[in-house]
Amino acid sequence: MVLRSLAAFALMGSVSYAAVAQSASTNSPADRDVPFSTTATCDLVTVRALADRHPAVRQWIVMQTSSATATSGTVEVAIRTYNGEWRCQRSPQTARFGRAGTRPLLDRVSGDDTTPAGVFALGAVTAWDGERFSMFGNRADPGVLAPYRDVRAEDCWGATKNTSRYQHLVNRPNCPGPDDEWLRGIGDVYSHAAVIGANLDPISGDEPGETPHAAAIFLHRHSYTANGTTKATSGCVSLSYDDLVDTLRIIDPRLSPHFAIGPTEYLRTTA
Repeated sequence: MVLRSLAAFALMGSVSYAAVAQSASTNSPADRDVPFSTTATCDLVTVRALADRHPAVRQWIVMQTSSATATSGTVEVAIRTYNGEWRCQRSPQTARFGRAGTRPLLDRVSGDDTTPAGVFALGAVTAWDGERFSMFGNRADPGVLAPYRDVRAEDCWGATKNTSRYQHLVNRPNCPGPDDEWLRGIGDVYSHAAVIGANLDPISGDEPGETPHAAAIFLHRHSYTANGTTKATSGCVSLSYDDLVDTLRIIDPRLSPHFAIGPTEYLRTTA
């Protein structure tokens, strides 16, 4: 794994430059270190509980709420260094969740206004034109590490249950519904977004008779009311623009990043 330059790390905000410098001057090669923040705090109790059940994951994007019905919560990021120590990359950031809270993926269906609860990889999607991506947006790539797709006018994310386009990015300009999402038309809410791998690989719901558990589940920018307050989502997780960009920039596909979504107790004991 190649260590990025200190200049590139500056995109992340507060990075452990001391840790990087130390690794270069000891017996541990510099390219064996990973960046973390010396000032960030995060819920390492939950992170370690998740890591015990999912030992291959080296980066957690923890999206937790206080209860299954809560529509607000936090997003934070932690990373495991090469010596096995868990360190925080992002402190808790205020986030919005589904209008009906969170629900384990296999207990929900598309349209129930819950955010899928569980542990999900960073999604990898093949678009209608063959491009493979994990993040996308109506604005230019802000400097992410994952494959990024600039949204095209034809991009339609299928969310109509039990059709072949469900949970696929297809070529349908203006994306006639009833439930599909025309990415270009959603504008700055999808300025940038990461695909959360809920109901991906395999997909349930793109064939007749299958349960349509989830489609178009992303980490994206908040949506706001007319008076400027944040809205709950229809199933995604949202952040302020600056928090979103800072988070997307440090999600590293080389570290098997996973999203852990749900109430704290559920994440610590079940997910």
